[in-house]
Amino acid sequence: MAAVVAVRAVSRLMESRNLRFFSTSSLPEAYPLAMKLTHWAVGGGVIGCFGTVQAAMYTTKDYQPIPGMGKGELMGLHKSFGLLVGAAVVPRVLLRLASTLPPELPGRALEHILAKAGHYALYAGMLFMPASGIAMGYYGGKGLPFFGYHIPGATPDKKNPKIAGNAFKAHKLVGQGFEIVTLGHFGAVGWHMLKGQAIWRRIIPGMS
Repeated sequence: MAAVVAVRAVSRLMESRNLRFFSTSSLPEAYPLAMKLTHWAVGGGVIGCFGTVQAAMYTTKDYQPIPGMGKGELMGLHKSFGLLVGAAVVPRVLLRLASTLPPELPGRALEHILAKAGHYALYAGMLFMPASGIAMGYYGGKGLPFFGYHIPGATPDKKNPKIAGNAFKAHKLVGQGFEIVTLGHFGAVGWHMLKGQAIWRRIIPGMS
């Protein structure tokens, strides 16, 4: 709560100086710039996670979907993208709570209900997946890679294979649902485009 209050205070200060990194105006037509930036940081990380783990699943000694990259390298990238999502989603959530958002796009009540449910599911996945991945790496003792760097895991006296194992099972199960929810999000974008609604200008930096 204190972080949200701080974000709101900075937002009001910047608005008073006509800076639009945050938005506190009533009913803006697009999301604030800070939300746009964190949206693409999180979204890019999520797509990176999905792409690398899917490629790793199909990688064998005789076949590499991404030439020159084995299963280990792909999973290292998968975990790195996961940490990126974990780092970006926290400010994303705080900004979501602190910012004035544009009104919902015109649509039927069912569309608005599905949109809200889909976004809540996305936020839940974006928070849970990095958390469970970190738990796996830390309590398993192997640590976590981050684009060439290595974050140490728990020392032998603090390792907890049970926590690591449960985190792995939950990570795998929730991940499958998260992929479906994300595909639904892409589908919703396509639906808005078919309806002729200006969906991209609401979320792409530089467009307002």
